[in-house]
Amino acid sequence: MNTSRALRSLFVAAVLACAPVMTGCDVDDTTTGDEQDVTAKPGAFETFKGADGKTYFHLLAANNEKVLKSQAYSSLTAAKKGITSVKTNGVDAANYKVLKASNGEYYFNLVAANGEIIGTSETFSSKSAATKSVTAVKKLVGLQNRIDAAATGGAKFQTLTGADKKTYFHLRAANGEIVLVSEGYSAKSGALGGITSVRENGASEENFEVIETGYEGQAFFHLLADNGEIIGSSEIYSSVSNANAAVENLSALIASEKVADPK
Repeated sequence: MNTSRALRSLFVAAVLACAPVMTGCDVDDTTTGDEQDVTAKPGAFETFKGADGKTYFHLLAANNEKVLKSQAYSSLTAAKKGITSVKTNGVDAANYKVLKASNGEYYFNLVAANGEIIGTSETFSSKSAATKSVTAVKKLVGLQNRIDAAATGGAKFQTLTGADKKTYFHLRAANGEIVLVSEGYSAKSGALGGITSVRENGASEENFEVIETGYEGQAFFHLLADNGEIIGSSEIYSSVSNANAAVENLSALIASEKVADPK
């Protein structure tokens, strides 16, 4: 295995070891080398001008391993729009297409809704390795979206201690509205686990249950885990249609990963 492929394998293994949230991975202080860097720090987008005079971007892991390279752009402005497209499309596994090269190796393209290629990976010796790298890159893009949300005052998760001394979390939209509130947890670690569950389950509208109150058409919703447990609840809306619209918007927000982690 060459050095570049070894680094890619290390990147994939390190990120997957931290599933589901890269920043939530407990790293032993005695750990050294690229694995610690990859799991403890976010990656970065870099732009550069190629020998052809056109502009490109890379997505780099924390150890500077290149995990995605763009197509050519005519200007820096266009390349930056490409980076935005990665942040939008790169959180959905369906947008990654794993392909087999003519020499038998595998790689993947990240594509936009119109089928346009946004970025391409390096090559891998097996389809399994390429697929694992897709998962790793998807998580890396999601982490960057969370960081961006925190930096720009976007949507965010917050934890708080209630009058009952239990810990709660809520999801606050970018406009300041609280759109999801948790049940009480006996410890902060439980609330943080609840936030992870929101990220895992909230991207699908199927996991929301809209309930009518029986009073003047009002309704609210629960977000449910696979076992039927309530993860979070909404406020009461004036109609079922408004509650359904809120579910659609919230699900899309969670799927985008543009929700900052709690401080």
